Amino acid sequence: MSEFQTNDLRNVAFVGHGATGKTTLADLMLFKAGVGSRAGSVDDGTSVLDVDDDEKERKSSITSAAAHFERSGKRVQFIDTPGYPDFIGQVVGALRAVETAVVTISAAAGIEVNTRRVFAMSGDAGLGRMILINKCDMENVDIEGVLGIVQETFGQGCVPLNVPVGVGPDFSGVVSTLNIPDSLPDGLALDPNEINQALMDAIVEADEALMERYLEGEELSGDEVASGVTKAIAAGTLIPVFFASSKGDIGVEEFMDALIDFALPPDGLERRGTNPAGEEIVIKQDADSPVVAQVFKTRIDPFVAKMSYLRVFAGSLSKDDSVKNSRSDKSIKISQLLTVQGGAQEPVDSAGPGDIVAVVKVDDLAVGDTLFVSNNPVTMPEIEFPSPMVGLAVEPKSRSDQQKISGALQKIEEEDQTFQITRDSQTKEMVMHGMSELHLAIVQDRLLKRDKVEVVTHQPKVPYRETCNGAGEGHYRHKKQSSGAGQFAEVHFRISGLPHDIEPEEYFTKARFESMREFHYDPALNYCFVDRITGGSIPN
Repeated sequence: MSEFQTNDLRNVAFVGHGATGKTTLADLMLFKAGVGSRAGSVDDGTSVLDVDDDEKERKSSITSAAAHFERSGKRVQFIDTPGYPDFIGQVVGALRAVETAVVTISAAAGIEVNTRRVFAMSGDAGLGRMILINKCDMENVDIEGVLGIVQETFGQGCVPLNVPVGVGPDFSGVVSTLNIPDSLPDGLALDPNEINQALMDAIVEADEALMERYLEGEELSGDEVASGVTKAIAAGTLIPVFFASSKGDIGVEEFMDALIDFALPPDGLERRGTNPAGEEIVIKQDADSPVVAQVFKTRIDPFVAKMSYLRVFAGSLSKDDSVKNSRSDKSIKISQLLTVQGGAQEPVDSAGPGDIVAVVKVDDLAVGDTLFVSNNPVTMPEIEFPSPMVGLAVEPKSRSDQQKISGALQKIEEEDQTFQITRDSQTKEMVMHGMSELHLAIVQDRLLKRDKVEVVTHQPKVPYRETCNGAGEGHYRHKKQSSGAGQFAEVHFRISGLPHDIEPEEYFTKARFESMREFHYDPALNYCFVDRITGGSIPN
C-alpha cells in the first residue's frame, strides 16, 4: 500500500440503475489490469464482485463490493453498487468512501428511476461525477437521443469526452473529443469538433486564470487542459460523458485511462469533521496528520467473521495500532488490516490517506463510526440512510430456530442500515422493516442459507384503539346474603370523552364536579377516573 502516494489513488463508485452493466464493466477492468486469468461473468456466476449465493442465483448485485487495480503507476479503488432501489443503502455507504461517482446508463434503456436518484445523491455528497453510457452495441440505440435526454435532465455540463464510431451492432470504437485525431474514421455518431468547443468552455469555466488566457486566444498546453478537466469535474462545471460496451469490450480501455487521468484524487475533495467543541474543522489528508478513518460498510462473512470496511482520510493506520471509536469512546486495537478484492482478502501492514481497507473481528465497530487517535478527537459526519418503508411480522418456524433468530437478524441489521427489527409492545410481535418486499425476501433467503434459520412471516397486526365519541351512564346493585354479615354495594358510573381544549388538571375541579373527592389521570393512556363517592366511609 505504501508504494502509492495519496495523489496516485483514485476512489470511484459505480452507481446507476439495475442491469446497466456496472458489474460486468468492473469485472472486465480487473481482467484488463491483470487481475485474474479471465474476466468474471455475472451470467456464469464467476464474477469477482458478486460473491454471495443469492447474487449468483439472481444474477444481480445485492450488496456493494470493493476491489482495485493498478494502471500507469496509479491505483484505482472502486466500489460496485447494486442498481435497484431496494438496496439503496449500499450505495449510500459507498459514496462516503470515494471522490468520484460513475453513473452508468444503458444506451438502450436511457435514464431510469434509480439513475436520477443516485446522480442527485452523488451531487449532494459533493463528489465529482462522470457518466458512462454503456451497451452502445445493442439494437435500436439512438446515441443523439440518449445524449440529448442526459443533457436535458442533468444539465449542459454533461459533455462527451469521446464519441462512438458506429451505433448498435456497428459500434466499433470511440474517438476523443479532447485530443481529436487528424484523421477521423467513418461512421461517427457525433461530430467531435463541435463537441470540443463545449468541452473547452466547461473546462475553463472552473479556472478564471485559464479562462482569461483561453478567451484571449492563447493556446493551452495538453497538461493544462488535462488538469483543467479534473478541476472542472471537482467544481461541477463538467460532467464528462463516455461511451462503451462492457460485454463487447469496446471503449473500456479508453474509460480506464480516463479514470486514471481525470477522476478526483483523495485530496481533490475537501473533507470536514467535528471536534469535541462541536466546531467544524478541515481534515488534512496527508500521511503526517493524526489518523482519521470511518467505517462505511459491514459484512458478516461466515468464514472471516465480521469485517468492517474503512476509508482512511488522514494519517497512517498500521497493524497493531490502537485507536478510539467516536461513538463508544473506547479504544480499539487493529490486529489485522486487509485489502479487499471482491470476496478475497490480503493482509497489509499499513494504510494511508485515501486507502480503502478492512479490519476483522472487531465487534465494537458499526457503520458510521469514526476512528481517531486519542490526542486528536474528530468525528466525521454521520452517514444518513433512508428509512425502511415496508414491514413484515416474523417468527421462527420451529423451537430450534427460536434460539438462533435474534442473533441472525442482528447480523443483518449490522450489515444493512436500511433493515430494522422492532418489537411491538402491544401486539407482542417482532416486525422486520425493509425498503421493499423484495428486500425482505432477500433477508429471508439470507437467514435460511447463511444462518440456517427458517422463519414464518405475515402482515403485522394493527393495534386499533377506541375512544368515546359520546356519553353514557349506568348503575349496578350488588346484594348477597350468606351466614354472618351480608354484602351490599351500589355503583353509579358515567363515561364520556375527555375534552381536547383543556388540560385534565384544569378541567376536573370541585366547582365543576360536585362532591368530587379526587381524580386519577394516566397521561400515557389519556385516561381519567373521577372518585365521586358521597356519604358513608367507603375506602378508595
